[in-house]
Amino acid sequence: MSEYEKLQMTANKDEGGFVKNLKGQTGTGFAAGTHVHKDWYAKTQSYDEGMEALQKDVDEREDLLIPLSHVQPAINEDDQFVFEIEDRNYTPTNWALGQFSTKSAIPSSTVLRELNRDITDPFTKMVGLKRDRQDAETMVALAENAMRRLDQNKKYRVRTYADGTMRAFLSERYACVDNRWYLDVLKSYLPGGRLSHWRGDADTIYGNILLPDTVIDYGQDDDSDYGGMLSIGNCEIGKRRVSQCPSLFRSICMNGCIWGQVSGKKISKKHLGKINLEELSIMIRDNIDKQLPLIPLGVERLIAVRSYDCDDVPMKNLVAAVCSSFRFSKSESTEVLTQWVQNERQDRNLFGIVNSITRAGQTFGNDGWVKFDELGGSLLGMNDSRWNAFKQRADSFEEKELEKLFVTAI
Repeated sequence: MSEYEKLQMTANKDEGGFVKNLKGQTGTGFAAGTHVHKDWYAKTQSYDEGMEALQKDVDEREDLLIPLSHVQPAINEDDQFVFEIEDRNYTPTNWALGQFSTKSAIPSSTVLRELNRDITDPFTKMVGLKRDRQDAETMVALAENAMRRLDQNKKYRVRTYADGTMRAFLSERYACVDNRWYLDVLKSYLPGGRLSHWRGDADTIYGNILLPDTVIDYGQDDDSDYGGMLSIGNCEIGKRRVSQCPSLFRSICMNGCIWGQVSGKKISKKHLGKINLEELSIMIRDNIDKQLPLIPLGVERLIAVRSYDCDDVPMKNLVAAVCSSFRFSKSESTEVLTQWVQNERQDRNLFGIVNSITRAGQTFGNDGWVKFDELGGSLLGMNDSRWNAFKQRADSFEEKELEKLFVTAI
């Protein structure tokens, strides 16, 4: 963005004034040119470092375009289900199994995935049911039965890696948006940004771009610990769309950002046929232009939700009401409550709940992380009537209802 387009941060500057003098392991206060504490900045990457990591993984993979007749379901020496392709065995990921199931018209796209994973207790993490060779034989029988009805000459795109994994089973017409190209586009438009929470791999991008002070003008009294970033996504194997959503972070949280996504737009681009990259680049730039101005508004909204107090309603009940409205599982709700108890209990209000939700998201897998950040951000649009409805619902909870939502020990 050019200098005259800098965003004006108009939110309350008193929220985190002590951050400038906050001593960490790597230094005190903000890293130069950012509103990111030095300890967190040390955990981020430059675009070039991110590109090097992507390229390292790319060097380990091979995309195959092969007819179905070259794919044979089999069992390896460890009694695991595999696909044999040209005398090599590849262990499919659950994502690849789901894609294969859909394309081969297996009645349920989840049956192979379920037979391929051990059953684990979500709380103790103990394995209750260990899959064995008989499960693998069942998978082979299901796959062979489905494949016998398919055109054996039809070609598929199969993504394999040197470690013997198969990560995708795609149609011949599938076209991917290369993550390296995408990162280059973002670098050209947001120079000086830093890659944060980079949790994806060469196939799928999950992460954020922290925006430098050259993009956001915090004014002369720039003590605020709130900053802006873009949550970005893309997937070469069909998991995620090309996306950029405005997000918030707090630099005082040196072990992990507390943040929530503001309402943003994801680019809808089908991965079929030939993709016009020049056109897509323009779409990305236009979308970012529309998303960035939402960040200062999001900061104002995040600060404003402090006013939604619990009054006399127990915070456990309020957390329960919010978790119930989002239909969180028992383990998810328990994690949100745990985060509030351990990190946010000084904020007996919606602000504390939002931060607890986004903190909880960081403990889950990539999809859960994105989901919880989006849901936390959705609460920034709270109004009085909706909050009163939450409090009324929370105040009516009985202990039996709470036991269904949380582990009773908390």
